[in-house]
This record gives sequence, C-alpha cells and structure tokens, in this order.
Amino acid sequence: MPVHCLVLNMSRTLVNIIIDLLAALLFLGMIATGYILRFPLPPGSNKAFSLWGLTRHQYGDIHFWISFGLLAVLVIHLTLHWNWIVTVIVKRCHAVQASHPSLLRSGLLTLVIVTITFIAFAWTAQHSVKRITRPIHSHLDGQTGSTSSAQ
Repeated sequence: MPVHCLVLNMSRTLVNIIIDLLAALLFLGMIATGYILRFPLPPGSNKAFSLWGLTRHQYGDIHFWISFGLLAVLVIHLTLHWNWIVTVIVKRCHAVQASHPSLLRSGLLTLVIVTITFIAFAWTAQHSVKRITRPIHSHLDGQTGSTSSAQ
C-alpha cells in the first residue's frame, strides 16, 4: 500500500475517532442538562431556584445549543460514512445497481426528504400553538394536573 494512502486512511480514522468522541461528549451534555431540567430544576422552578448560578431557562438554552452541536456532529458522522450507508441500504433492498450506487443522488434525495419533513414539522408546530385562557396547575402547585379559574 502506498504511503499516501496509509496517511489518508490514518487521518480518516483519526477524524472518525474525534467526531465520535465529540458526539459522545455532546450526548453526555444532553443527558446532564436534561437531568437538571427534569429533577433539580423542574418546570415551574425558574423564578425560585438556580443551580450553580444558572436558572432553568438558562439550562434550557444550554440544552438547546448542545442539541444543535450534536446534530451537526451527527451530520458530519453520516457524511463520513455515507458510502457505507448507501451500499448497505442498496444491498438490503436487492437493487440491481448494488455495485455502484449513486452517492450524490442518494445524498440529495435524503437532504430533500429531511428538509421537507423539517419544514412540515416546523410549520405544523408554529400553526398549532394555542393561547391558554386559564392557568394550568401542575403537581408542583399541589394540584394533580387539573385546571382552575384565575381569581
């Protein structure tokens, strides 16, 4: 094997290891901030409590940005392994062109499908928001999820 191929393979392996380690660290960050948001700072605790100088909303912001970082790393991970993914899917579907699948075509088709799905989700979520006319009390307020009129 030529030296330049060996160097390229080593650098690709190193990139894969770095991406995987980064994904693991971001995933642990998601778990940690999710735990903080669920247990030490549960819903309704933002005005009364903080943890290590940050409120529930601030931890929510950190959780949000970590999730975007994780998404970016996962997209990079999928891009680095796209040839393998397409080859496995084509072989599993018993397609005729199993030896040389079109990576560009499959990548663009996947990008279009993911983009349309995301836009449909965002549009549906944005247009499904409803104003609450009566406050909803949770178990933190001593209620069991019942609604009551504002006094």
